[in-house]
Amino acid sequence: MSRRRERSARDDEFEELESAITAPRLANVPGSHHVVVAGPKGGTGKTTTAALLATTLATRRGEIVSVLDATNQIGTLRRRLVPSSEPPTRPFRELCERALAGDLAPEWSALASYVDVVDGLRVLRSLSSPPDEEDLSPEEFVAGVALLRRAGQIVISDIGTKANGPLAVAALASANSLVLATELSYDALELTIEMVSALAGQPLSYRPDPDDWSAVSGGRFASLVSSAVVVVSPGRQRRDGANDDPNLSMMLEWLRVVCGGNVVVVGHDDHLSAGHLIDLDQLDDDTILAYSCIAAAVAARFPLAEEQ
Repeated sequence: MSRRRERSARDDEFEELESAITAPRLANVPGSHHVVVAGPKGGTGKTTTAALLATTLATRRGEIVSVLDATNQIGTLRRRLVPSSEPPTRPFRELCERALAGDLAPEWSALASYVDVVDGLRVLRSLSSPPDEEDLSPEEFVAGVALLRRAGQIVISDIGTKANGPLAVAALASANSLVLATELSYDALELTIEMVSALAGQPLSYRPDPDDWSAVSGGRFASLVSSAVVVVSPGRQRRDGANDDPNLSMMLEWLRVVCGGNVVVVGHDDHLSAGHLIDLDQLDDDTILAYSCIAAAVAARFPLAEEQ
């Protein structure tokens, strides 16, 4: 990313990933490209994944990238990317309401009050609202995301843990790519397999009382699953991310097979584990490499422009 590093044996790998991220030419099609970040368990790095994926694409490619919390709960995405000294922007909820009403143009001059711009990345506030207000409707949310997709080229939505909720279903229905965030622990991988199998149309659970996935289990999201990117954080395992449990290895292999082979294991990074504002210059090289792999896998799924 932005910091200098001495020549090392891994430089060739970084250069290959740089090309994989920047080379695919995103087709200029109506509606742009929508990436959804999801995961059924809290604390597995969904916000970090959304933030670093969006930052990587925004800083390395020429398109306009937007990122947002697509939940009705209080999110932490903005404070991971925007300094606390910056004044608050207008809520994304209002943007969605105005988008549905048709009184907001898909132009950044009109949208400026709703976004923070950090290294070219457009960051939107959480959808959270006071308890006495109704949740944002799926129709409003879809209109808001559609507006962002017309204004830019790439939109990344963090839908949190409720992949079977109304907003999440609406986000998945408009998604072009799916990124799944989980961790290297039995319960997290078990829940991820349960969610993935439901999205693929063949619900599977090891639990006697599984979640209700009926809202998404009809098979209509099977194509998203077959090309999904799975991001595995170290979780409660050793800080080096190592694991000797054959059950976890089998679960990771299951995800590789079902999700098209794209499973990226991210190691522990003290800077990210602190949960504060992300500073790219403070990231370990291994972290930069891992998220470059994730961004390259997402870029490989872009609808490509025809060669001139």
